[in-house]
Amino acid sequence: MDDAVIAAIKSRFDDFLELYYREGIDDIIVGFPDKRSLNVDIADLAKFDPDLASELANNPDVIIKAANESLKYKLLDLQLGIYEPHVRFYGLTINNPLVQDVGSSYVSKLIALDGLIVKRSEISPKVKIGVYECTFCGAKQTVELDMGAAPEICKECKRKSMKQIPEESQLINLQKIAIQDPLEKLKGNTPTWQLEVWLQDDMVNTVIPGDRIDLTGVLRIRPRRNQRGKAETNLYTMFVDSVSVISKQKEFAELSITEEEEREIKELSKDPQIFEKIAKSIASSIYGHNEIKKAVALQLFGGTTGKTMVDGSAIRSDMHILLIGDPGSAKTRILQAISELVPKGIYVSGKSVTGGGLTAVAERDDFSEGGWTLKAGAMVLGSGGIVCIDEFDKISQDDRAALHEALESQTISVAKAGIIATFSARAAVLAAANPKFGRFDPHQYPAEQFDIPPTLLSRFDLIFPITDVMDEDTDRNIAKHILMQHEAAGARLADIKGFEQVEEPPIDSDLLRKYIAYARKNVSPRLSQEASEYLQKYYVDLRKTGQRQGAVPITPRQIEGLVRMSEASAKSRLSDVVELSDSETAIELSRFMLKSLALDTGGRIDIDTILTGMPREKVDRMNSILNIIKKLEESDSNIKIQKVIEDAEAAGIDSTTASKYLSELERSGDIYRPRQGIIKLVHHEAD
Repeated sequence: MDDAVIAAIKSRFDDFLELYYREGIDDIIVGFPDKRSLNVDIADLAKFDPDLASELANNPDVIIKAANESLKYKLLDLQLGIYEPHVRFYGLTINNPLVQDVGSSYVSKLIALDGLIVKRSEISPKVKIGVYECTFCGAKQTVELDMGAAPEICKECKRKSMKQIPEESQLINLQKIAIQDPLEKLKGNTPTWQLEVWLQDDMVNTVIPGDRIDLTGVLRIRPRRNQRGKAETNLYTMFVDSVSVISKQKEFAELSITEEEEREIKELSKDPQIFEKIAKSIASSIYGHNEIKKAVALQLFGGTTGKTMVDGSAIRSDMHILLIGDPGSAKTRILQAISELVPKGIYVSGKSVTGGGLTAVAERDDFSEGGWTLKAGAMVLGSGGIVCIDEFDKISQDDRAALHEALESQTISVAKAGIIATFSARAAVLAAANPKFGRFDPHQYPAEQFDIPPTLLSRFDLIFPITDVMDEDTDRNIAKHILMQHEAAGARLADIKGFEQVEEPPIDSDLLRKYIAYARKNVSPRLSQEASEYLQKYYVDLRKTGQRQGAVPITPRQIEGLVRMSEASAKSRLSDVVELSDSETAIELSRFMLKSLALDTGGRIDIDTILTGMPREKVDRMNSILNIIKKLEESDSNIKIQKVIEDAEAAGIDSTTASKYLSELERSGDIYRPRQGIIKLVHHEAD
């Protein structure tokens, strides 16, 4: 397109910018060069000149060039120097494909994408205006390289002898990011596809992996190169040359809900049995596990977001739940059902995931051509939703360490090769694991059979052991439930009428998904005085009981978990106030967990079973045995094991338990056996 046409378009932009964006131009004049971009809504351009807005979508390079020239003209009084102002168009209402649908039909057109950033490269200098000199005759040539290729042949002597002069060329910053479709936009198990995006000049370092962005840019192609670096004939790679990037945070709650659906949701919330119906609608194909379904229902709603302490620290609103159960106890089915129910759900297996795949990592790869790339993992990509981690106990010890920060503070910090970054990881975690030796041993404390460190266990609000108990009535009901579903599924395939119908979930999954999303977005419950006093009484009474019995039944950390559950219960009713019944729901689940996990042989609730991995009762008994050994050592350094066991029995510790604890003390290095039947204390010298 010739200069006269561009001049005419520039003239139109002169009028448009003066009419609509005079204030924005003044802001650039004040803030230059830190601020040198003008964000322009395409809707405003369409009001001013519909033809110009339409031409922008179909022929963006010419229109954007004219708009930039117009902005430069408005800034004539500034000494621009090496800085170049930009018009950043946004709000395109056509050419809005999914990332996975971007293809050849959009090449050289302006497109708008709703994307999730999965990785980001480091900054690289890029030649914008190159100065080339002929090594034979000395002739110089200046070329704008945004659209054209570098010259190879000298215009004067016609020889292939052009060489770039870097110090005279104009460079700008370039950074690459990769985006994919947000998880809630993908249907079923559709695989994600990534698209490369180029950020230039003042757009670099404005977004990080895990950010949800509105991207407007021009789709371009470049020759694809094979493994040897040679360009392939007639095969191209696509990338988006960005025009504007606007960061946003669309999370679980961002679902399209019609007015009719909103009325249906509000009507549904008036049902006094609404929470029970929601719980029954979760993983309805799985028999039983009612308490777990209630807990997961509360996790889906989450607590009140945006709360902060008086010192400004954020209060976590997302709940974390851990299921530890025998093989075949439907843990995986529950996780898969939840990941499919929520709009933003990620399912990963601990067997195959790495620490970087779970959290975030900085590594060298081809994306940044050998430079460092920041990559977001499942916890970052699932921010605002739920991350389901199966085989949690199979995650390596090093990779588990990366989860501590993510579970507690809901951030992920990366510090590697001089790169320091913090990502948001505001995701609820639903994890499943197996007992240490495959199945639970009924003769041991459940918490002793967890192959997960106590420091990580303490991050979970609720932990449920699932034991495979052989009971005739339960077994019959489970078998009937499974077989009935198979019969019904087969009859539907064969189009047979009159078969026994399987009980449908009380709430359809699509409606339930929108009900939860509506509650998360629009309801922010606050604690009532009555609910707060009830939680306080439960905490104090439990601590008093523990004080009398000599065990710690609950700690202050569990109070926050109770508050989160109470708020989630209120959300399930679309209530802005946490009432007494909500606190009762939270306390009921807390009691169920404590009785399942933290009861010692004396019937005491001991939270140390979970927090330290060793119940107080066991600690006391092991200390008693150590004291017996120390006392016997005073008379004879060679202590007979049989004598220790006899004295332990006299102290109320049976011989089997005493033998087991002696073995544990030997493994921990507190005692050793110099010869058969004899033990000695290990005396650790102070440094």
